[in-house]
Formats: sequence, structure tokens, C-alpha cells
Amino acid sequence: MVHSMTMKKRSDRSDASRQRFLSAADHVYIREGYDGTTIRAITAEAGTSLARLNRHWEGKKDLFQEVFSRHFGAIHTAQNEGFDALEERDGSTSLVSDIVSAFFSPALNGARADDDARISHQVYCRALTDPSAEASELVAPLVEDIRARLISKLKMALPDLDEQSFFIVCSTVLGSYIYPQINGPRLAIAMNITFDDIDWIKAAQQIGAVLEGGLGTLKRTNTSPA
Repeated sequence: MVHSMTMKKRSDRSDASRQRFLSAADHVYIREGYDGTTIRAITAEAGTSLARLNRHWEGKKDLFQEVFSRHFGAIHTAQNEGFDALEERDGSTSLVSDIVSAFFSPALNGARADDDARISHQVYCRALTDPSAEASELVAPLVEDIRARLISKLKMALPDLDEQSFFIVCSTVLGSYIYPQINGPRLAIAMNITFDDIDWIKAAQQIGAVLEGGLGTLKRTNTSPA
């Protein structure tokens, strides 16, 4: 009994130590980016030793595989749930505006979330555009499945577009996804509006509607006789 209680206490301390390092890695990464983040900076942020960190991970890349995975996973789960709901309602083919809204909403809403959810969103956004080759290597497999599902759903919604036109659609959708999250705060300052006041659930629907409207022109161009 005593042995069991001792083991549980050790496990609890190990879990707490692990979470402290993960939280410290989040904060240092948001400030410094991948190449600027060092293990020593993370241990300093966590207020503990390098030896203790090495009990949990083999190095920086191993640590950040977990850091990125836990933040991307939460958003992708919500996006997949949105796609599942569309398929339950619509079958295999949905409106582009609904597809975009289901994909955008879980991520965009993080821009105005509080505390842990906002930190998670900041790590996610920075990782999506981090110029580090190693960061890109870690992120690529994390986004592969949800990106493929998005492209598949858009393809089913737009079966008549040629390859180039469909590429433009996907580029526009993904560009519209990235820009508000990465550069939105700076644009809000330039436009003299309060970024934190934006309703991102409504914004996801509006972006979808804008893209849907633009696609009408693209469809007509794509089907016009030569």
C-alpha cells in the first residue's frame, strides 16, 4: 500500500514536471520562434534543470514534436467534427461556404480565446508559418490529413473546375485561413479597429460567403466557350 502511494506521488510529480516544461516551451516558442528557442531558455522559463527535462525528451526536436502535436490536435479534432456534421447533414457534397466555415471556425475562434486556448492558438499560428526547416518537418505530418480532407471536400463541391482553377481555389481558401490569424492584429491597427472585438465565428461564415461569391465568377470563366 505504502509502495503504491509512493509510486503515485512520483508519477504525479513527473506529470507536473512534464506540463511545466510544455508550458515553458509554449511561451518561449511564441516569443522566439523555433530557431530562436533553446533548451536552456525553456529550462530557465520552467525554473528547473536541464537534467530533469532530459528525463522526458531526447532533445529539442523530440520536445517540439509533442508541443506541436498537442496544439494542432485540438484544432484538427474540432475541424473534423465540423466536417462530420456537414456530411451527416448534406451527404458527400456541401456548399463551399459551409466547408470553409467548418474548417475556419475552430482556428479563428482561438484568436479571441482566453489563457490556455489563446496560447494554444498562438503556437499553432506561429508553427504554420515558421521558416525553420525542422519546424516545417514536424508540422507537415500534423496537417496532412486535415488538409487532404479539406481539399477532397472542396473537390466534391467543385467537380467541374479544371486543375489550375481548382489550385487557385485551394490557394485562396488556405491563404484566407492563414492571413487573419497571422497578420490580422497588424491589419486591425492599420484600420483603427479593435482586433479582440471581432466575432470570429461570424467571420468564418463571412469569409466562406465571400469565397462562395467569388467562385461564381470563376465557374463562369471556367465554363465559358473558347
